[in-house]
Amino acid sequence: MLKLSTFTYTTIFLVALFGISIAATTYYYYSTPDATNLRILYTHSDAMVSEIARDFEKWYQQQPQYGRSIEVTAIHTDPQTAFEKATTIFRTAEAEIWWGGPLSLFEEAHNRLLPYNSTHKEDINLTYFCPLMDPTDNTPHWYAASLYGLGVMYNEHRLNELGLSKPQTWTDLTHYEYEGNITMVDPTQSELTSPFITLILDSKNWTSGWEYLVELSALIEEYDTTEFDSTLKVSNTYLPLAVVPDSYAYERVAMNISEIGFTYLDGTILQPDPIAIINRGTYIKEAKAFVDYILTKQAQDIIGKYLLPTHENATNFPSEFSPFDPDFPHIYCYNETLTEIIGGYYELWITEKHTQIKNAWSEIREANVSSPFYKLAVSNFTYAGYYIDSSEIDVIFNETDGWTNDEKVTVYMNEWRDASSRAYAKAIENAEKSR
Repeated sequence: MLKLSTFTYTTIFLVALFGISIAATTYYYYSTPDATNLRILYTHSDAMVSEIARDFEKWYQQQPQYGRSIEVTAIHTDPQTAFEKATTIFRTAEAEIWWGGPLSLFEEAHNRLLPYNSTHKEDINLTYFCPLMDPTDNTPHWYAASLYGLGVMYNEHRLNELGLSKPQTWTDLTHYEYEGNITMVDPTQSELTSPFITLILDSKNWTSGWEYLVELSALIEEYDTTEFDSTLKVSNTYLPLAVVPDSYAYERVAMNISEIGFTYLDGTILQPDPIAIINRGTYIKEAKAFVDYILTKQAQDIIGKYLLPTHENATNFPSEFSPFDPDFPHIYCYNETLTEIIGGYYELWITEKHTQIKNAWSEIREANVSSPFYKLAVSNFTYAGYYIDSSEIDVIFNETDGWTNDEKVTVYMNEWRDASSRAYAKAIENAEKSR
């Protein structure tokens, strides 16, 4: 029998060990796929998105059709920047998912978003009171990941310091004692706050709605630049009340800031907060999986800790009632078509005249209420609700080609500007005469 040398045995062992290593590496390579990736542009709270990202990574690996690990990169941005990144076609997309922002931006970016029939599309409640997915195509370009509505953020500590009670209705908010204690963004300067005008007009009527909007403006010391500024004033106890979209308030509430709360009062308009796939992304399969995941009850229960969920069986929500609860104070009537015209009317009667409104209000507060001039002053002060009738808005819409004919729009804007200046000047004059 041939006897092998020690060197030969060593060589055979090393060759066998090398072969086993190659076999093990090959087996691992083919049986355990590399991790894949997903990039998300988001505009919401870091805490919510981080929790969602971690849960999605587990969910993705557990799904038999994927069965591999995934790494999520979440990029915090603002809605306008997200829109620009999603629609710029001259460079490689920086993400596959765009999550959060005004619906109008998603509608404008429609052709840059990937249409996708989610595996959970059939589970969406189509009888709901606002669209929960893109209604313009059979294959949606966006889905509602959450909902947002307008209401009032409040600081209980600051209210108590000032001897004020928390408002229960929108009407309460115009009580004299709240003067100088309310803040908000000018609704004509923010797409998220702009539904406030329609909310008031729909919850009241045309005339009393404009009276309300003028009176509320008189109580606001100055309009904020952003909704974040409004919530910061309340959370820092500088002011007790702010009219804001709920998402900004709930982000502060989630930080467990003492005595901070939010209420929809007696009515709100709910809007979809969209999520969409950017059609130039690299990891499209993974992006589709993420949209599927977001629409599950599992994901919606996480979202519901921070925002209003869109899944009617979700068990978590930050408000007193689920948005699907019959007691939730949402208003069904909402005409988006006329929003721009009404916004223009608000701008000329309220935004531009804020200082004049405050001066007129100050004079009326000092006026002699028993004088006939007092009634004239109040009528002048609230003339925005009488200058045109609600039925005239449809006429103006048609005459201005849907508020797109710049020449005709300018004519109306100039008329409203002159009329509002005269009305508030007369209010001040008659208030002074009453004394």
